[in-house]
Amino acid sequence: MKSEFDICIIGAGMAGATIAAYLAPKDIRIALIDPSYEEKKRIVGELLQPGAVQSLEQMGLGHLLEGLDAQPVEGYALLQGAEKTTIPYPPPYKGMGLHNGRFLQRIRASALNNASVTQIQGKALQLLENERHEIIGVSYRDSLTSRIKSIHAPLTITSDGFFSNFRVHLSNNEKTVTSYFIGLILKDCKMPFPKHGHVFLSGPTPFICYPISSHEIRLLIDFPGEQLPRKQLLQQHLDTNVTPYIPAGMLSSYNLALQEGGFKVMPNHYMAAKPIIRKGAVMLGDALNMRHPLTGGGLTAVFSDIQILSAHLLAMPDFNNADLIHEKIEAYYRDRQEANANLNILANALYAVMSNDLLKRAVFKYLQCGGANAQESIAVLAGLNRKHYSLIKQFCFLAVFGAYNLVRDNILNFPKAIKLLSDAISIIKPLMINEVSSVAFFYHYLGKIKSLAYFGYGTPVQRP
Repeated sequence: MKSEFDICIIGAGMAGATIAAYLAPKDIRIALIDPSYEEKKRIVGELLQPGAVQSLEQMGLGHLLEGLDAQPVEGYALLQGAEKTTIPYPPPYKGMGLHNGRFLQRIRASALNNASVTQIQGKALQLLENERHEIIGVSYRDSLTSRIKSIHAPLTITSDGFFSNFRVHLSNNEKTVTSYFIGLILKDCKMPFPKHGHVFLSGPTPFICYPISSHEIRLLIDFPGEQLPRKQLLQQHLDTNVTPYIPAGMLSSYNLALQEGGFKVMPNHYMAAKPIIRKGAVMLGDALNMRHPLTGGGLTAVFSDIQILSAHLLAMPDFNNADLIHEKIEAYYRDRQEANANLNILANALYAVMSNDLLKRAVFKYLQCGGANAQESIAVLAGLNRKHYSLIKQFCFLAVFGAYNLVRDNILNFPKAIKLLSDAISIIKPLMINEVSSVAFFYHYLGKIKSLAYFGYGTPVQRP
């Protein structure tokens, strides 16, 4: 069957719209389908780490950040009680805070401005197969006529987000809810450290904030557990675990936001990428892989996926060879796992650490020391360093540092030190097994760190 399109993209969210905007100028015929093209109101995807900004610029889409009142983010601030510390991003890199919905509309407009993109408003219903069970397109219900229609293309990209209807056919993913985020916008609020993302560690559960416009701050408050918080529990959580730890300079804006009651609640998912590779279809974005949004790594992973998949697709002479498309899909899944493992591991490991009092204190003290270790850690978080060894090394240094400090303060803390080390291993090991290609890989890199010690002002030493 001769197809009218080269690619059918299901979902015009951040992943689908961005890959359309990137590929369309290269004369690739694209069908972009989504139930609604109206501006979305989301409380995550508003902080672009430097790695995400870098990917946009490399794709020639960096100009889409202009004219949105987006705010530069130069690093992170950590606050625990009366103690504060900042960690700048490696120069000259910067992140960006913005309204997700406005940014998405800008990307969509860029994609649809190309004659090679056909906008289709409708709900994708079912993947179409030929007699060899290869995916050849999708059926959808047209939003205007309610008629069921079909799109045929050699490649179908499913990028319909974390509630994907097609995940069951294209992956073995197990999605879990790790916690919930309560989102508020604080207006005309002065943060302790302007142009920084803030992580507040004083309470029993973390909350974060960062600028999204010249006069608005996004506040995200963690609510632990797998169950959606009822209104009464939510208010109790805020009163007990958040309000007492809001800095004085932010308190009036915070109280005003609570009075206006415009907060939103959303689940935070973890889902390792476990694709079922089928001819003619590939998954992209949150439909394939999710991590806790505490580190703001979501868009870094999405844009990285787009770069990797696009590089493979653009290496083809055309879209007429189904076997070649299949080879490129396999290569994409392999390469994107290597590229994004750090983002996934760090996001969920850091959330678990922030819920552990011993490790949380160790993180603060470790980063407070500054130096090369803090810079390597922030480079991993920023998406600028994708080396697994760097992540494992810093996590091990952190655990050893925390245990050493406990024993140094008081030898009677030895059982606590052992518990800290045990907790660190129990956090990192399953994530490594989930995210890297094999358990052997994990032990290979772990074996490189032969013996750790900690001296002076935060300079871990490897002994031969």
